[in-house]
Amino acid sequence: MNVRSTESKGAAVVAITGEVDMHSSPELRNALIALTGSKVPAIVVDFTGVTYMDSSGIATCVECLRAVKSYGGSLRLAALNESILEIFNFAKLDMVFEIHGTVKDALGA
Repeated sequence: MNVRSTESKGAAVVAITGEVDMHSSPELRNALIALTGSKVPAIVVDFTGVTYMDSSGIATCVECLRAVKSYGGSLRLAALNESILEIFNFAKLDMVFEIHGTVKDALGA
């Protein structure tokens, strides 16, 4: 997995490529916690390049959401592939997370 952070339209965009699993999710967690520690007002996580995500990746997203909400920021998930979106839907996390079809949509929200 590779994690890259950039800034666009006042938001931090975290682009992930590869698989997010128990071995790689700590890298994603570190990147997201660094942003929430800096109280970045808006974080967009770009899932365009993610091919697989397990429960540890979901837990990382939940932890980041809690952190960002604690200071009034927003966490937006973008471009989830069908299988990852199904996981969020099945767990009813689509009601908890702000999910967008594209990064552009998430940045405009």
